[in-house]
Amino acid sequence: MRSYFSRIAFAVACLWLFVSAAAQTTGPKPVKREADLLELVKLDKTIKLDVRYARSDNFVGKPVYSEARAFLQRPAAEALVRVHKRLKTDGFGLTIFDGYRPWSVTKLFWDVTPDDKRIYVANPKTGSRHNRGCAVDLSMYDRKTGKLVPMPSDFDEFTERASPNYKGGSVEERRNRDLLRKAMEAEGFTVNSNEWWHFDYKDWQSYAIYDISFDDAGSLGRAPKKPSVKLEPDWKRFFDDAGITGGAYVYDLRSNRYHVYDKERFDRAYSPASTSKIIHSLIFLDSEVLKNEKEVLVWDGTKYDVEGWNRDQDLRSAFKVSAVWFYLNVSRRLTREQMQVYYDAAQYGNRSTKGFGDAYWVNGEIAITPRQQIEFLVKLHGNRLPFSPQVIDVVKGMMVEEKTAGYILRAKTGWSDAYSPQVGWWVGYVERKDNVYFFATELDMKSGDGPKRKEVTRAILKGLGII
Repeated sequence: MRSYFSRIAFAVACLWLFVSAAAQTTGPKPVKREADLLELVKLDKTIKLDVRYARSDNFVGKPVYSEARAFLQRPAAEALVRVHKRLKTDGFGLTIFDGYRPWSVTKLFWDVTPDDKRIYVANPKTGSRHNRGCAVDLSMYDRKTGKLVPMPSDFDEFTERASPNYKGGSVEERRNRDLLRKAMEAEGFTVNSNEWWHFDYKDWQSYAIYDISFDDAGSLGRAPKKPSVKLEPDWKRFFDDAGITGGAYVYDLRSNRYHVYDKERFDRAYSPASTSKIIHSLIFLDSEVLKNEKEVLVWDGTKYDVEGWNRDQDLRSAFKVSAVWFYLNVSRRLTREQMQVYYDAAQYGNRSTKGFGDAYWVNGEIAITPRQQIEFLVKLHGNRLPFSPQVIDVVKGMMVEEKTAGYILRAKTGWSDAYSPQVGWWVGYVERKDNVYFFATELDMKSGDGPKRKEVTRAILKGLGII
């Protein structure tokens, strides 16, 4: 699935949107440039890697990368290669400590760094230029010996010696440091004020913050691989036992395989109903029409059939009980145009916002297929949707349905009675240590059938040995 969705997902992920809650009439700000991360050693094999974050000899004291790789956005990567070639005349080459860095690693660095040393690490609230693929940590090596040249300090040394303007150290150390800086600045890089080894590329602001794996970063140039499909006619017994009709679909990420019951319904579009609360929660937080997931909306006293709705709600509680009134009121803080931009960026279902201002995700024209539900969840799991990593992290936490020693199940139900037959959903994914399984179950519902969404799905997941 990584390769299958990598092109689409990265094109989506780069559409970084900052929609102000106050911008009710002006619409969203321009989207970010498409990601085009290149692996540095593949551009020039004489560039050396010394990725200490893939080892334990770093300030964290343990590996934070699963493998030693370094990526930059294409313009920055090509500029770096020019620097590498220019330094050859002086007998030097570049050694890379770090390039693109997933946001989750930036958050880890912040969490483990003492307050008085945090000037040396990026705040995850704003993200790092490493997260955008436009920052690089590096030094020089001697082309004759292959060894790093002397510098005033070591990499990731949190002392005054790390400053690019430090006056101490030997003449050779300062000369090497200044030569590196001069060569980098000539190609559009700017040195960090606290770290002689850290350089930012000039157009870093035009890129989004990413929290994607090196595997995904390295798959941009590969042709997407079509997933295999295994039909599961025996799953009919689960529906018969529950006295209901519908379809069930499970995607095995590692094997890139769909398990399908009722192939015809797999690509038939239905109302997303409350499963849309996943994307709407992402939109509310990313656009900042909600301050955060703890902001409370006061219940106006209207009595609803669902008892859980009849109280004040924040985003977490409203998500859990599917409180339509909460989502309707918050959605009205956006304009239809703003909502449309998010739908288009995330490629969500048929992207229709017709009926905006009402609960159109239940009774409007917006529709989504089971296959699209799974594709959306795959991008959510891989942090490849056009929302900030912080926002994605919050919504993933809201989705946790079950957590055991062996797996985490994240999911959302949905039910629309505006159609005949009524539409019922349970969609989500199961994270195990060695794999991730995505599911979408869609049922023809009637009164009293609510529990059957999970009943049928759990029977299938248990049959596959997933839970």
